Amino acid sequence: MKNLKKILYVLFSWLVTVGAFAQERVLELQVGKDKMLVRITVPENYSTSQHYPILLGPGLDNDSLENGCRYFGLNPETHGWILVESLVHMKDRKAVLVLLDYLEANYPVKSIFALGFSANSIDAFQIATQYSDKLAGVISMPGNPNLKDTSSLKKLSNQNVLMIVGEKDTYWKKKAEKAKEIMDKHKIRNKLVVVPNAGHILDEMAGPPLFDLLEEMINTESSGFSITN
Repeated sequence: MKNLKKILYVLFSWLVTVGAFAQERVLELQVGKDKMLVRITVPENYSTSQHYPILLGPGLDNDSLENGCRYFGLNPETHGWILVESLVHMKDRKAVLVLLDYLEANYPVKSIFALGFSANSIDAFQIATQYSDKLAGVISMPGNPNLKDTSSLKKLSNQNVLMIVGEKDTYWKKKAEKAKEIMDKHKIRNKLVVVPNAGHILDEMAGPPLFDLLEEMINTESSGFSITN
């Protein structure tokens, strides 16, 4: 009977562990004297023997789990990516390194990308340039890098840049077109996607439409992301 209890306990513990990986994980990371709330969603059928692309997205505004990243969609576990929501974009940049170190220590990482939309696209590009040795690319919806800072811009040369902008968002569309022209000149792998009839907030791209583009991006990394529109 004792052996049976032990076997049942081990089996139960294993099931709990497997179940935990199939769900989202919420934790607080210590960043100096502060703590940062992070939610990590792993794909369906997650396995530690397989390496996954990771997407760092904004979310959890006011440290609320209800305020997730809108662009991850309704079923984020179906995209095949490890998805990270936090306010790391708004923290001191040392928080980014804390988060990256945690991910690399606890998950089978294939590549890491930063996602920014609207104003935090600026932060996503800053993160991508500051940690260019750790990130594989940046996605902005809309937004573009600081084109006046050539030294920072060149740090994107080993990454992939995906800019998505609404056709009706004329100000940002023009800036993105200019950014593409300059990045092409510097041989930075990039792609500009203009969403027909869309405005500034690109809800049209939430979920599968975004991740279809991301899959194209990671599947063409070795040959270079398209530098033609």
